[in-house]
Amino acid sequence: MYELSSPLSLVKGIGDTTAEKFTRLGLSTVRDLLFHIPFRYEDYSNLTTIASLQPGEDGTILATARSVVKIRTRRGLTMIKAKLQDKSGSIDSIWFNQEYLLTTLRAAGEKYFSGTVKEYRNAHTLNSPTIEEVRSGEPLHSGRLVPIYEETEGLSSRTIRSLIHRILLDLPPIPETLPTTLLQTHTLPSLDETLRVLHFPKEEEGLSKYHRRLAFEEVFSLLKEARHRQFKLRTTPTIRHLSLTATQQEEFIQTLPFHLSPTQEKAIHDLSSDLTKPYPTNRLVQGEVGSGKTIIAAFGLYVASVNNAQSVFVAPTQILAHQHFQSLKRIFDSLHVPVYLVTSDSKPDTSSPNGVFIGTHALFEHVKTLQPALVVVDEEQRFGVRQRETFLAGKKKPHFVTMTATPIPRTIAQTVLADRDVSYLDEIPEKKKDILTKVVPQTKRVEAEQWMNQQVESHHSQVFIVCPFIHQSEIDTLADIKSAEQEFKRVQHVFPRRRIALLHGSIKKEQRVRVFDSMRQGDIDILVATPMIEVGIDIPNASIIVIEGAERFGLAQLHQLRGRVGRAGQRAYCFLFPTEGIQATRRLRILCTNANGNTLAEEDLRLRGTGELLGTRQHGWDSLRFASWFDTKLIEECKKAVAETENNPSLKQKQKMIQKRSR
Repeated sequence: MYELSSPLSLVKGIGDTTAEKFTRLGLSTVRDLLFHIPFRYEDYSNLTTIASLQPGEDGTILATARSVVKIRTRRGLTMIKAKLQDKSGSIDSIWFNQEYLLTTLRAAGEKYFSGTVKEYRNAHTLNSPTIEEVRSGEPLHSGRLVPIYEETEGLSSRTIRSLIHRILLDLPPIPETLPTTLLQTHTLPSLDETLRVLHFPKEEEGLSKYHRRLAFEEVFSLLKEARHRQFKLRTTPTIRHLSLTATQQEEFIQTLPFHLSPTQEKAIHDLSSDLTKPYPTNRLVQGEVGSGKTIIAAFGLYVASVNNAQSVFVAPTQILAHQHFQSLKRIFDSLHVPVYLVTSDSKPDTSSPNGVFIGTHALFEHVKTLQPALVVVDEEQRFGVRQRETFLAGKKKPHFVTMTATPIPRTIAQTVLADRDVSYLDEIPEKKKDILTKVVPQTKRVEAEQWMNQQVESHHSQVFIVCPFIHQSEIDTLADIKSAEQEFKRVQHVFPRRRIALLHGSIKKEQRVRVFDSMRQGDIDILVATPMIEVGIDIPNASIIVIEGAERFGLAQLHQLRGRVGRAGQRAYCFLFPTEGIQATRRLRILCTNANGNTLAEEDLRLRGTGELLGTRQHGWDSLRFASWFDTKLIEECKKAVAETENNPSLKQKQKMIQKRSR
């Protein structure tokens, strides 16, 4: 008898070798395997006679194999041919490269054969039907709705099906994980019934309610976990109690060389309220490229400083850290706030009681000497989970603010990020113009490059050329996709009079900083780079960006890259060059007609999934296996269910007991 927590290696018929294969599917326990739900079913429930078989239909026959022969084809394939016979007639059947079937086919007795009937030379045939011995009880691989699973090398659906069937026969009723009251209120079947029916249904009609049960619990659990994290944070003391006067807030605003937008004003108001509470804030500031997220961060850092407390600002790259240091120093110098740049090469003086420390992941190495009251992380998804938790490890925690220009679909914000307060900066300064975006076929390349050369000559425009890879790929299917190093050499030849530079992650950090300083000072006309420039890089004079192999990027990433140009309000252009031989895809055409990041994020989520949306899976944003991010009705229903459990004391107690049992 098995338990849900039993390792798969203990299941009869699996062992260590097969268990290792299951790990490739992310499955290691009996529970994991039972939640490995079929993604479709083959309908072999039509148990019929040979005479009744019709071309194009799926069916199962109970027949005897006659005249079983092995044939070697001219192409070197092994073909097994047999005549299947029942009382109504006979039909030919063929299997390719399945020599192991000879023993099964030559064994005496009737067998189930399931497959699709084909017509060949005016005769009916069964090509590669499944075969199952006749045993007592219902057939498993034929004569029914046959579950088809995600497979891996060495693990077929037939094998997975047999093992799940064996487990379910030996497994006692599966413990329920949702309160009975919740099941009744939301008309949900039990978990035991759900898993048994989904693996081996009698009919396809009505399966949706069992899929809905798994989807409901998945979203419900996400929301419960988020609420638990929020509750836990709100019962945690801050490292330092902060306060702020209206005069201090106004002093900061008056220092800025521009007027705040209404959404910036609201974000500052909300953050001001957050930072003066006795528990740590956990706020996400999401805004389009150029919407002014850094100013919101600067305000938070300023609040910490006027309270004589330290704060840190973590950037994903050294280039971006330098850029933030330069821009924030201009603001903080007039406010008499000390600012320090921390890199892997520098050992900062952490004794400044009210210092603002700006840097990359190198800041994580100074956790013990720094006691920040506020941590700001730019593009948080680019850091590892453990790195992000570094500053949050103590009993007392700092205020935590994250920023991202990656648009977040509303349904993700409502579920995975439900433990955070979110500020949306959805207004772009008036000087920021729409960027003309076009898909350019390879046949128009020469014409486009001549035009770019004229723009550099007459308007002193600066150009980014972005390539997916650093080096040319040795994989045949990727060989045609341009690399940064390869393109750098080509561009030098095409634009002999222009100042051209190369930038990618393998170049030393010091050189990267020098290249960007030169670009910012106008000493470089064309910068060939990898997508490392997509986050936060600010070159005001850059007005043209060329993206090679554009079909390899998601919409959100293309939108980020496009935001690198036109930052000073000038007319800007984004040219998307698909790889040679690849036509403009629907995604690229969407980018050309839409400048709204949130709309693009929704479309990216629909087309590519959450892992592609962020280029990372560490967030858990890709965690929905049964539910859909677009099922807003289900998400709203689960939010109400969470509220029910929070407001019902007896239900909360039951939920605690259930969670203990399920562990």
